[in-house]
Amino acid sequence: MKILVYRWDIYPYDNIINTLKKQGHLVDVLAFPISNHISDKDFTPVLEEKLHENAYDLVFSVNFYAVIAGICFQENIRYAAWTCDTPLLSMLHPSVTYPTSHIFTFDQAEYQKFVKKGVPHIHYLPLAGMEICHTQSPPFPYTASPPDSRPAADELYDISFVGSLYEKNRYEEMCFALPDKLRGYMDAILEAGRHISGGDFISRMLTENILSEVCQYVFLEGETLSKEALRIHFETAVISYKIAADTRANALWLLSQSHPVHLFTSTPPDHPMMADYDLPNHLSLHTPVDYRQEMPEIFRQSKINLNFTIPNITDGVPLRVFDILSCGGFLLTDCRSALGELFQDGQELVVFHGMEDMMKKADYYLNHPAQRKEIARRGMEKVRSLHTYDIRLTEMFRKLT
Repeated sequence: MKILVYRWDIYPYDNIINTLKKQGHLVDVLAFPISNHISDKDFTPVLEEKLHENAYDLVFSVNFYAVIAGICFQENIRYAAWTCDTPLLSMLHPSVTYPTSHIFTFDQAEYQKFVKKGVPHIHYLPLAGMEICHTQSPPFPYTASPPDSRPAADELYDISFVGSLYEKNRYEEMCFALPDKLRGYMDAILEAGRHISGGDFISRMLTENILSEVCQYVFLEGETLSKEALRIHFETAVISYKIAADTRANALWLLSQSHPVHLFTSTPPDHPMMADYDLPNHLSLHTPVDYRQEMPEIFRQSKINLNFTIPNITDGVPLRVFDILSCGGFLLTDCRSALGELFQDGQELVVFHGMEDMMKKADYYLNHPAQRKEIARRGMEKVRSLHTYDIRLTEMFRKLT
């Protein structure tokens, strides 16, 4: 199959492109920036020219772009989009129903929502473990050798988190513009989000009346957005990002009271958020790490790797989960029901329910290295045998036929 891959700056592309080539597909890459996901006058002629010059069987992208879907429909070329973010504003566009549009979403709740809407080519497809780890030597013997045979010197970090603190959320600037009653309602959503894992409670609490009230006090770019688009904006860039920021910072602060914690992030150490939580005094801050080379080493060299799923992922397993496990790292993660369909809690990873449970389980597994390493080994075996890019893309092409 001859495939045109639209590439943008997101992690899975190297794994996807390499896997497609290994599977025998002919792959071209288009990396022209898209400034508007719905209609882009600069991008449109570039893609049209590319499609006219070559007889492609498929156009592929990570996440769905209505502008690509529209051009593929016009040219009668199948378009496959595999999401790793949710919700996406571009998926409100009618192009999701085009016969040439094939959408593969990693979030089961989103899949069910679009099935109910009658979207014809919507599929559930979980994400996969990073391919680079499949070609490197395993972090400890990948045989029947005892799990304790992993050299202790390899474990450089007690607890690590690689990821964003979402310090750029819009809630801080928005909340000061709201009257006390409305700000109190928003604060109640935040408080609920700190104790609820998954579910669409944020969307349900952002009613049309609430959104209309908020828009009286907060200026938004694109004021003509539909109510559903406004809901998605507030659900992600405002509420979910703020919940994620508070949850992650609070969890790291709590854990660092008892254990060395290492944070690898782009958040600058002088950001006010760091001062609010006094993070520099309690944990080691590191600069961001390279996804393909440095991050796998961090996962392997950490006794415990953390995952905090951003709230707008209702029932999907984020990429970080697969990447940590595929590299042989031990994973302590928050809960999504989809996790239970892919992995066994306590056997291949460990799920925590709330901050107190997270603290207890971190203490326990730091003090029980044999169990910790055995769980990490089983998690790595599960991803490498059942959750690879080769398996996922093979499934995608099966559903495309």
